Amino acid sequence: MRKISRYKEVVLNAAQLAAVLAVTVLKKTKIYLEWGRGTGKSFILAFFMKEMVKQMPGASFALVGSTYQQILARTLPSTKKGLSILGIHEGYDYVVGKNGARFGFAEPIYPPDKWDNIIHFSNGAIFQLVSLDNPNSGRGLNSFGILGDEAALFDAEKLFNNVKTTNRAKEARFEKASLLGAEIYASSTPLTKKGRWFTDMEEVAKKRPKKYAFIKASALINKLNLRQEWFEEMKDESPSDLIYNAEILNIRPKEILNGFYPQLKADKHYYTDYDNEYLESITGSYTQASFNCRQDNDIDKGRPLILSIDWGVFLSAVISQQLPNKYRVLKSMWAKQPQDVEDLVNDFDDYYSALPSKRVHLYYGHDGNAKVMKGTNETYGDRLVKLLQAKGWTVYDKSKRKPVAPHNDKYILLNMMLKGSSSRYPGIEINEQNNPDLIIGLERSEATEGPNGVQKVKKDERNASMKQEHTTHLPDAFDIPIYALYKDLLKPERERWDLPVTV
Repeated sequence: MRKISRYKEVVLNAAQLAAVLAVTVLKKTKIYLEWGRGTGKSFILAFFMKEMVKQMPGASFALVGSTYQQILARTLPSTKKGLSILGIHEGYDYVVGKNGARFGFAEPIYPPDKWDNIIHFSNGAIFQLVSLDNPNSGRGLNSFGILGDEAALFDAEKLFNNVKTTNRAKEARFEKASLLGAEIYASSTPLTKKGRWFTDMEEVAKKRPKKYAFIKASALINKLNLRQEWFEEMKDESPSDLIYNAEILNIRPKEILNGFYPQLKADKHYYTDYDNEYLESITGSYTQASFNCRQDNDIDKGRPLILSIDWGVFLSAVISQQLPNKYRVLKSMWAKQPQDVEDLVNDFDDYYSALPSKRVHLYYGHDGNAKVMKGTNETYGDRLVKLLQAKGWTVYDKSKRKPVAPHNDKYILLNMMLKGSSSRYPGIEINEQNNPDLIIGLERSEATEGPNGVQKVKKDERNASMKQEHTTHLPDAFDIPIYALYKDLLKPERERWDLPVTV
């Protein structure tokens, strides 16, 4: 059996070194790393994983993600890569989703009831993959330490109840281990309001510096390990300056005060609902194609999907369902030139083709009623219908020859539904994990007073130098079917509107 204790020379950048010294020299056990992408988060988490395993053979640890899907799709691949750089290799030093006893691995101190969400190391140490969207994921775990990736996406209450309370294990043989009981969370700066809990830990660290460390860094600190042209490429390819500044330079976004959706609240309107049994079943043998609608637990398979399209050189699509007294936003996607609507249809079909009933109610903006070419009666909406039908979908076109919806009426209707103070307005809920770009767009959509009331600020759509994923395109696609389905709830004389524009 190969031992984890062999040596390999590793060079740390200043931020990584600060994190290591915070634990080993300053003896801090609560470490929060707000680092831009490219700073070395994945590597430092792999480094601490190796050190935990090395210091405490046979111990149990938690590797935490906001969802099991996130762990499989993003955290686990990057962790494996970091471990390989450190000379720790899958199939030799550890196995994922199974007991390594048949390979001669030592048994853990606290063997798990099942192994499909376990990383088992050769010296008996194990990491349990704990997803916060599953309330039972961390139950029964006696943890000697915790690692968390993309922590700004975590639900702070679930993190405490499901994970932090398990970090209580103690063994006499591990008393001198510097990482005993350590909690290390890494994330780029949050882009949405939900991530405030993570940045709020900076103030906690200032008040309790002996135990807590909050370390901020941008990718610039890791410049020697990155290609010289990488920063320029990232700036060119990022959805917007906002995203580049946040994700790469670690600059926290400013708050939008005059929002078009002031009643949108993360704790009220966002939800997570994955089929974790399906995801755990593919842990040892998944590909990117495995992450299709089979992973979603929120689809009512007896109802048609609602597909809403916002037209233009940047094409946005939002997929939803109308439920009793509820409107549920399942997923969003987009395409831009040189891609076109055919690429968007292919993406939609690839994701949802496994549904037993392929029915879709189609909504789109008024541009969809424009003619594709002069001398023909075919509209962009007609073309979209044909593309979907060619994929085997039964399509009900709900927007053919429909007029433009007024901004002020949309603003009133949407915010009454979001506010939820009247039973006559169905509630709105948004799948947080499947709609990251839409949520950023909704939270950052500005409003202004126009000649006909409140209107959405569209200036970023006209800015050719700005990437469009986080402007108002996806929110526009979000608005279209909601207004069409529920506009009759607004009384002819219009209800008195007492909600302020500002949040």
